[in-house]
Amino acid sequence: MISDRYEPSLLREVSRAQADEWKEVPLAEVGDAEDLSVTYGISDSELPEHQGVVRIGDIRRGRVITDQPGRLGAAHPKDSRAVLQEGDLAVVLIRRVGDAALITAEHHGWIATRGIGIIRAKDPAIARWLRIWLQTPRAQAWIDQHVTAHVEPTLSLDALRRMPVSIPPPNQIDMFHELVGVVEAKADLNLSIAASAVELADVYHANLSRNTAPWAKHQFDAVADARTGTGKSVVDVGGGRTAQVTAAEILSASLPYVNGLDGQDPAGHPEACETGTILVASRPGGARVAVTRLHAVPGRGVLAVRPGEPGDLWWLLHELRSRSGELSQAAQGRSAREITRRAFLRLEVRWPGRHVREQLHRVAEPLHSRAQAALDENRTLNELLGHLLRDISSRSRTPLRTGSPDAGDHERAAEAP
Repeated sequence: MISDRYEPSLLREVSRAQADEWKEVPLAEVGDAEDLSVTYGISDSELPEHQGVVRIGDIRRGRVITDQPGRLGAAHPKDSRAVLQEGDLAVVLIRRVGDAALITAEHHGWIATRGIGIIRAKDPAIARWLRIWLQTPRAQAWIDQHVTAHVEPTLSLDALRRMPVSIPPPNQIDMFHELVGVVEAKADLNLSIAASAVELADVYHANLSRNTAPWAKHQFDAVADARTGTGKSVVDVGGGRTAQVTAAEILSASLPYVNGLDGQDPAGHPEACETGTILVASRPGGARVAVTRLHAVPGRGVLAVRPGEPGDLWWLLHELRSRSGELSQAAQGRSAREITRRAFLRLEVRWPGRHVREQLHRVAEPLHSRAQAALDENRTLNELLGHLLRDISSRSRTPLRTGSPDAGDHERAAEAP
């Protein structure tokens, strides 16, 4: 639980009382010239095998999350500008522009690759505040105005240095840093709880499936039904456009759930799937599956699967999760991007008796309920964090004028990240 001293009304009072103490400067002037440096990463093509490397995809949820067994932070800071030090702020400059992570002792001495900006300050509070500021709506809007997109969205170091930053007094920086840290730590714990619950259900299914010899052999059409998603633009009953659940969303989801459509209710749309529908998306490395928690409209390349009996949902979900590679092999084309209804329903499956399926349901149902409760709490935490970031944005002294980038943006030479 978040401490009472971070109750929203108290935050508002602290901010209101000291609002006139905030200042706004370009990012490069947040600290003294000799106290702050901004540089970028290098190519990792010729680095030694033991050298730890931080790439764009490793910067997630405000942290460096990477799996590189045996890698070390071997490089000495004097060897390269791209050697990360504890306390640095690593900022994504390509595609997911603005995502940032504070470097901890775990990744001290690792190398940042191209596409990552490195902000280093003698005062650790500066990097902490900049990570928070980059998440604010005002910073994100400024980035959107200043990225170039010849191939993919890219922010130059020159633009990053000129980004306006509103800075509170030091004591408020510490408070905001601690509060954001508490919210993020709780969100990470919730993700870990949810992932562990799903893994336990997977293991229980695998344990029940160790001996399938006595089970009846069927094709999937005997135990489930399926239909393919639509590539057409979907219009709801009110005439507005309805978003669709894409294959990319399913493939990138860390947990096997999709929530449907934010702010939309496509329940009456003929293309909508009911709650408890399993959505399948494929790629060469294997298929991924996710169950809908709300009504959802499957997009192109998505297969919507319904169990023949509602009580078989969790058995079918874990059966499909256990056959990721086989599902991918049934997909069409070299890219294995689409499984047709016909191809899926003709796949063979050994289907246990009702008592085995009910046994899994009794174990899996509370595990999935716990996982989903953790994710629901994270949505509340994200709303809390969003309110805080909007409040921080509102303290900016210089209004952001949409469509009016800083003078000279197009004339200044951008440093390639």
